[in-house]
Amino acid sequence: MSGISGLLAQSEKKGSSSCHILCLHEEIIRQLFTYLPTLCDKVRLACVAPKFRHAFEGWARAHRHTLKAEDVEQMMLPEIIDFFKLAGPYIKVLLVNCASFQKESLLVEFIAEYCKTLEEIYYTNVTDEFRYCALLSRLTGLRRVSIDCLDAEDVLSLNLDGNTELESFELINGCYTGKHLCGFSKLHRLVLRDCLLWNSGEFGIPLKKLRTLVLDDCCFEVMNQSLYQKIAECCLELEELSFSGCDANFEIIAQLPNLQRCTLKTWMTSNELNLGFLSTLAEKKGNKLTYFKLSGQFDISNQHARCLGQLSSLTELHWCDNDVLEDEHFKFFNELTGLKLFGLSWCGRVTDVGLMRLVRKCPQLACIDIKSCDQITDQFVLNAVYCCGKTADRTLTLNVEETKISRGLLQHPDYLKPLNRVKLNFTYGSS
Repeated sequence: MSGISGLLAQSEKKGSSSCHILCLHEEIIRQLFTYLPTLCDKVRLACVAPKFRHAFEGWARAHRHTLKAEDVEQMMLPEIIDFFKLAGPYIKVLLVNCASFQKESLLVEFIAEYCKTLEEIYYTNVTDEFRYCALLSRLTGLRRVSIDCLDAEDVLSLNLDGNTELESFELINGCYTGKHLCGFSKLHRLVLRDCLLWNSGEFGIPLKKLRTLVLDDCCFEVMNQSLYQKIAECCLELEELSFSGCDANFEIIAQLPNLQRCTLKTWMTSNELNLGFLSTLAEKKGNKLTYFKLSGQFDISNQHARCLGQLSSLTELHWCDNDVLEDEHFKFFNELTGLKLFGLSWCGRVTDVGLMRLVRKCPQLACIDIKSCDQITDQFVLNAVYCCGKTADRTLTLNVEETKISRGLLQHPDYLKPLNRVKLNFTYGSS
């Protein structure tokens, strides 16, 4: 508020010690808008007088404004009209909780008419009857759209064709055919989570500029193998891929030339981690892959571990929810010389021995996150202290939670030594 105080002082010098609100310096009025909590409150202040309206317009041009639809639903019609006439042209982001639907049809008309520069819409609690969906076809400047549904059986019919600048689309817990996502030359992020996807053969994957593709926990009516082929052939700029399940033809994804981050998840204990996929990556030493996360109950052999150990491009490797990973597998991690972060969670067979093999084989390893691994004990920390102490300037951070590592270790004489380069945190992922 110091800026306002200074301007008030200038106003007082020009006249009497008291100042009428309409005599306030315009810069003071602009700063007042900053301290009001909601956009609706800012507009109410702007409607006080033409001078305040002019100040609001100047202030609004310099900021990116977000509107919660439910805030406007509380207004009477005359106030809604004033609000959208004044604030509509400056609203860039719209948040819609579809559980609140008292005036949705009316608000759709006002938003479509006055919010021509709207760029982002985030829907929550969506059903297949939500009227706000009409905005997707009536607006033409949308860049980001996110839809979070109440029920995966709600079939959505979307039409975004007019929004040629669309960059990101996200659907959570919905049922979707995949249509109307083709032909967006600037779409670089496509996220589908917990979705039921119909007609996967027609799925809108041929997107030349796609850089992030997330297909997590999705159920395909028919898993058409051409989907993988489309990804491999058309999404040549893809950098990040998250996929649930390890399919026999998934190895073609390893041919993507720019893939940097990959997450694979599976829950079937009879599944074996796709060896062809790993072999292809291993032949290229990982290519550009720097982040790899494996999650779920799949079988892993020594050959799988050997392929993983050849991914020398990796800087992060995360292993989650897998009880078949054992100390023996760490023997094959011979070429992970650039690995800096290793994450391990819910892996009950890995012991201090396995992790120490990792520490010795990965000279750049600077952080290990460990969660819910009940075979990891104090001895691992003490061994790490000794190992890191033998190499000049090597440091290691251990973030642990729900292990057998005790807090009393923080007072152990070896840990308290001035030359100790291991830092122990009892919060997972705190680094």
